[in-house]
Amino acid sequence: MTVTPPASKQPDPNSWQPYTRLSLDRLPGPFWASALILGLVVLAEQVMERNLLGSVPTAVTPGLVERVLALPLLTVYMLLALKTLKTSALPQLAKLRAAVQVSDDVYAGHVQRILYTSPRAEAVLLLIALAVVLVWFVVLRQPFPLVNAYLPTHPLQAVLVIAAYTIFGWAGLTLVYSSTRFGLGLGALAQRPLKVNVFDPDGLLPFGGLSLRHSLTVAVTILLLIIPLGRPTEPSEYAVVLLASLASLSALIVPLWGVHKQIAKARDAAASRISEELERSQVRLMEGSELDLAAATELANRTDKLVLLRATMNKSPSWPFRNASSVVRVSLAALSPLIYFILSEMLRTYLLPLMGIGS
Repeated sequence: MTVTPPASKQPDPNSWQPYTRLSLDRLPGPFWASALILGLVVLAEQVMERNLLGSVPTAVTPGLVERVLALPLLTVYMLLALKTLKTSALPQLAKLRAAVQVSDDVYAGHVQRILYTSPRAEAVLLLIALAVVLVWFVVLRQPFPLVNAYLPTHPLQAVLVIAAYTIFGWAGLTLVYSSTRFGLGLGALAQRPLKVNVFDPDGLLPFGGLSLRHSLTVAVTILLLIIPLGRPTEPSEYAVVLLASLASLSALIVPLWGVHKQIAKARDAAASRISEELERSQVRLMEGSELDLAAATELANRTDKLVLLRATMNKSPSWPFRNASSVVRVSLAALSPLIYFILSEMLRTYLLPLMGIGS
């Protein structure tokens, strides 16, 4: 029989801070400032694209976000969202330590797997983004994604284009890579033996919080991609919205599957034990002639308490959330891209025509 080392006291989240570091952390100044500078590079390129078409916006209009600010804002968001996902997970992982029945070293290894993005991985992702941009603009000579213009012949303008789209691609690839590691690492942690209290889910609630943060990072990124591009018009675009929403929901559920199975197993064991105790109490109560009044009263009280315990357990969800309504709320949050699309379609199709506004 293998004896699992006992968990130590709640660890200090600051000891895991190095796992959250990214390449931008190694530059002078705060992370957000570096992210903002990269966003300004992308913004400068987007303004140049409009200049190539001879239509630089001179005033803030509803179409400005879509045409000029979409990629810069999305670039900054992806970088800040990734950093926030990592740092906000630290206190949750510290709270979760007591519920995971592994040694401190094994738990620290799981934390590293969840949070760490190596500089080598970021460098490889940067090279991939650069290669894709060069193939798209230089080899295939394709136009810009959002405007009908091509790579300019002026060397400085061409460098700005390549740099901006490489930054955008690298930010997106890093977010996808790191958030995928986050989800897989959390899922692996959920497979470890857990201390499950079927009547009090507090010890496992950090699992739900971590998975929800992960899912919302994916969902908001998808929304920021969908909103500037407008509503879908082709079947393939509708499929993209549906698949993106399912990806966001999967980012919530898949990492928690191991927790769900262990909670369900513990609930089944507790339900069986309660049923056995109820059966014994009921048998003795049915044989009331052999019991005095005090013993019968005690058995009746015990039966009431067992029934109440079973009802409490049945009301609690088999997922690491406070109650069933919490499960519904987080599921709706994960499906926010699909909900946004449905509401915008209803608004365009039904409400705007009633108001006399064209679609």
